Amino acid sequence: MKVSLFITAAVVALTSTAAMAQATPAANATFVNGANPGNVGTASASETADFTITGTVSQACVLGAGGDLNDVNFGTIGIYADATSTVENVFTSVGPANGHTRTNLAGCNTANTMTVRKTNGVDGLRNTGNTGGYDSNVFQANIPYSIAAQYTAGAVGTLTPQTSISQFSVSTTEDQDSKSNAAWKSGAAFRIDISDPTKALIAGTYSDTVTVELAAL
Repeated sequence: MKVSLFITAAVVALTSTAAMAQATPAANATFVNGANPGNVGTASASETADFTITGTVSQACVLGAGGDLNDVNFGTIGIYADATSTVENVFTSVGPANGHTRTNLAGCNTANTMTVRKTNGVDGLRNTGNTGGYDSNVFQANIPYSIAAQYTAGAVGTLTPQTSISQFSVSTTEDQDSKSNAAWKSGAAFRIDISDPTKALIAGTYSDTVTVELAAL
C-alpha cells in the first residue's frame, strides 16, 4: 500500500505540472547587469577635430638689378661763354635740364616706405674740385635739383588695385622725402631736374649721390 500510494501521488503531481505549462503563454525576459553603469563620457553620432597649418613668407624688397640704379650723366652743362654775352649772364647756365633713371623691377611684399635722399642736401650737385676760390656774389659751386619718383602702388591698408602711377617729389629745397605704400611690384623711374641758377657757375664737375631706400613697415 505505501508503494501504491507513493506512485499514485507522483502521477498526480506530473499531471498537474503538465496542465499548468500548457495554460501559461510563452514570454520573453530581459536581464540588466546592475554592475555596468553605462557610458563614460558623452556618446555622439558625429565628432569634429581641428588642426592648424602654418608657414612663413619672409619680408622682402627689391629695387633694381642687384640693388643698383644706373647713373645719370648730364655731360656738359651749357653756359653762356661767348663774347657777345652780357656781364649779367656770362658763365651762367643756358637753362634747366632733366634726366632719368629707371628699373623694371622694384617693390616689396609688405607695407613699406620709399625714401629718396640727397647726400648733399639742398645744395644739390656740388663742385668740390675747385680750390681756387671765387666771388660768391656772382658765382656759385652748386646746382640745386629736384627728383620725382614714379611707380605703381596703393595706399597702406588698401586692397584696391592701383591703376595710376603713384609719385612723390623731393624738391630743390628738400634734402629728402618719402611715401608709404601697400605691398607693390612694378617698374620704378626717377626723373632728375637740375635748376637754372641765377649766378654764374664755377668750372668743374658737379655731382651728388642719391639714395633710394625701400623699407618694410
